[in-house]
Amino acid sequence: MSKSRNMSFISTGAFWGVVIILFGLSILLREVFHVHIPFVKILFGLLLVYWGVKMIAGGFMRSGSGNAAVFGKSDMEYDERHDDYDIVFGSGTIDLFKMETPTQNRKVEVSVVFGNGVLIINDSIPMKIEMNSVFGASVLEDKRINALGKTYNTTSAYKEGQPYIKLETNVVFGRLVIQSKRW
Repeated sequence: MSKSRNMSFISTGAFWGVVIILFGLSILLREVFHVHIPFVKILFGLLLVYWGVKMIAGGFMRSGSGNAAVFGKSDMEYDERHDDYDIVFGSGTIDLFKMETPTQNRKVEVSVVFGNGVLIINDSIPMKIEMNSVFGASVLEDKRINALGKTYNTTSAYKEGQPYIKLETNVVFGRLVIQSKRW
């Protein structure tokens, strides 16, 4: 992976080129047309928005991780190395169907923030599902949460006292549809 792919957007030449052009335009507008644009305040506000979105997303430069869709569309497949899958300002499908039956309890988290997602799970895998929603919608078969709330469900393979996967879904200003399939 090249070094430039891992650089922050703020450290790129394109960003600084746009900043210099906007600064020059604001000087021209002020001096020629007597229009004052508070360039420094606008730039500071945009930087705060950028950093806020980056914090929500956990950092956009997760190149090669395969477990996040940020500002785009992505189809993610189960990877035993990852316990979290995120869709932020985008859309995507998260396919956990090929997950293996657990030998010990494990937690997997799926988050959708300002996005739209489809989560595919295997009903043959023992799971306890916790669906959380804040100003969004979570849908699983006959269970639906709109706006604010939390609900629980289990797959048909779940048995009390045996190893299971705790699947926690969090939807904030978005929508997540959970599709349960069987082998």
